[in-house]
Amino acid sequence: MTDMEKSYTNLKKIAEKNGEIEFEAEVPVAILDEYIKEELARAAADFSWPGFRKGKVPKNIVREHMNEMAILDAAADEALHDVIPEIAADEKLSVLGRPQLTITKIAPKNPLGFKIRFALSPAVALPDYKKIAGAITARATKIEVEEKEVDAAIERIRKMIPVTGPSKDIATPSELTDDFVKQLGPFENVAAFRTEMKKRITEEKELELTEAKRDEMVREIVKQSKVTVPQMLVEQEIEDWKDNRDAELERAGLTLEKYLEQVKKTADELERGARAEIEEQMRTSFVLREIRREEKIEADEKEIRENIAHLKRRYPNENEGSLAGAAQAIAIQKKMFEILEGKAENKKVPA
Repeated sequence: MTDMEKSYTNLKKIAEKNGEIEFEAEVPVAILDEYIKEELARAAADFSWPGFRKGKVPKNIVREHMNEMAILDAAADEALHDVIPEIAADEKLSVLGRPQLTITKIAPKNPLGFKIRFALSPAVALPDYKKIAGAITARATKIEVEEKEVDAAIERIRKMIPVTGPSKDIATPSELTDDFVKQLGPFENVAAFRTEMKKRITEEKELELTEAKRDEMVREIVKQSKVTVPQMLVEQEIEDWKDNRDAELERAGLTLEKYLEQVKKTADELERGARAEIEEQMRTSFVLREIRREEKIEADEKEIRENIAHLKRRYPNENEGSLAGAAQAIAIQKKMFEILEGKAENKKVPA
């Protein structure tokens, strides 16, 4: 395809580094004129002038009485809205976030000059992630449940199911008797109930340990990976973070100054913390996405439907469509950790 067939001309790459790429280009006069005509047609639909019905005023009269630069600015916005994704597609760019646009030249009967900067999906150099994960998974950890933990759990249950005292208006914890535990489930006596409670606490600790090991393996894999996070993306996330922070403070009736007093931090300290967290989240996301690509992990429809049904029980007011993304992510995460922990060998789909 030649430049004359495109919506832009004179495309030139002017910079590329640290996961970002910048071009300069122009929208030709002929292309821009088409957008100007569209803007004039929209303006004419609401334009009134003596002797003509609304929307029926000749375009030459409309143009004479409209702000030419306002029409040109609106036409430029519409043109660039279409041109920018065209450049990304033509250059085969894997773009992340919002592109950064700068108009360098805008004048009647002239090409529209602009610069456009994109954040690119970064290359990720992975370590031997299965070896890292395997070492953490294989590390022996003994789980112990002390009797005082069982006592505390039982005490919480007793307080949840009180009985009315002699005065009939004072609730007191139920006595731990064989009759009481039989009301809670298929327990023959207090000893059987204690055994079950100890088993449940053990299972909870095993789950907590699994989650802790998974967090550790992800942190270590990310630490040993090589990936450059585009700072343009970070800046966009920081701006969103500031907007959300300010909105939350307004809802809480707090000024930023008052909030900083409460948390005993300066605005710069708060922003540095947010920036570090955002960068780490992005690194983690890029690394996990690369592992998924390397292992060709996909969620099948059955898994997604099962997860949607589970989520629907927790969030009954949400429709299935809004839960589909989370359901897919849960299935993919499950497969990924099964592979990392050596519980399943992924059958890669040929590229």
